Amino acid sequence: MEITSASPAVKKTALYDNHVRRNGRMVDFAGWEMPLQYDRVMEEHRAVRQAAGLFDVSHMGLVTVSTGDIEMTRAFLNYLVPQDLNKLYPGKAVYTQFLNEQGGIIDDIIVYMLPESHPLSDFHEFLVICNAANTDKDIAWMRKHSQVRGINAEITLWTGEYSLFALQGPRFADVLARTGFDTERLPKRFFVIGDSIQGIPVLMTRTGYTGEDGVEILVRSTDANRLWDLLLELGAPVNLKPIGLAARDTLRLEAAYPLHGHDISENDTPLEAGLGWSVKLKQEADFIGKQALLAQQADGVPKEFYCFTLDQKMIARQHDEIWKNDEKIGEVTSGSISPLYNVPIGMGYIRRGAITGPGEIVQIKIRNKTVDAEIVERPFYQK
Repeated sequence: MEITSASPAVKKTALYDNHVRRNGRMVDFAGWEMPLQYDRVMEEHRAVRQAAGLFDVSHMGLVTVSTGDIEMTRAFLNYLVPQDLNKLYPGKAVYTQFLNEQGGIIDDIIVYMLPESHPLSDFHEFLVICNAANTDKDIAWMRKHSQVRGINAEITLWTGEYSLFALQGPRFADVLARTGFDTERLPKRFFVIGDSIQGIPVLMTRTGYTGEDGVEILVRSTDANRLWDLLLELGAPVNLKPIGLAARDTLRLEAAYPLHGHDISENDTPLEAGLGWSVKLKQEADFIGKQALLAQQADGVPKEFYCFTLDQKMIARQHDEIWKNDEKIGEVTSGSISPLYNVPIGMGYIRRGAITGPGEIVQIKIRNKTVDAEIVERPFYQK
């Protein structure tokens, strides 16, 4: 997770002043001034694992794609991703990626086929949520291929006009119930509904990036502060807390969710990253990168994605080398101390065939020191 000191050039979400008022430590993340933390990272992390946490993720790219013909839009998006979007229907969402011709991951995204009717009437047909650092690149990629394929796709960025919250944790439904929301109406996993919370129109999706159950809530930015304050006030008795980027990163690492720019990139394919479940190579439709992935499936991946724990209280960082029998066999992509287990954990790529799998001991070079690490099953944490 790359962060720097905030500067006047970075963008601000609708909640910026709210974060500052709540003593959020603001940093520059992907060109946005975002809260790194409000409290101790370990406390925020535990709040999400034990109760519930509220995240401002309004920096994410909110992009609608429309051609005026739903099936034409579906076919266009299907060409851009390795998932089979023919299984989408109104209210359904799917995790997937934009790939280059070599099968490398330009970005990992969620594609929503929006409900036929909902209170945020600006949105129609398909919504794509991109990583903040990749939003401009993703839009340019979609527009380029719209032109190449002769499709008049309307690709619209709504980030700024709308805000996105993530309400995550085992008591997230209790928080919503305290607002008067009927939790019997909660969407199923990877579904989206149009609804309202105390009269505030929202799109609510059963998705998240923490390893916990929860929802992500899309709301007009003009209503963002009212909804944020409402949730935190009514959720306080069940220990709902605002959560910053630092805990979001340790939570997703415990769940072994990849972070673009660290664990996945244009140099890594979904098959190498252990995301083969999200690739539908048997579908008849062609998609960008399909031939490269078919060849990789036939030949075998050159590297594989693994999780590990360290036997010393040190943190493995991105690009630290992984060794076995005096030979470099891979590289770390992410690492931290797990707040839940109080042990150093990490992830990275290892050359195919260099190890047999979980239980094996490798060495990681951290600041000129060699530390033993045990390969473990993915993920570290499951709800």
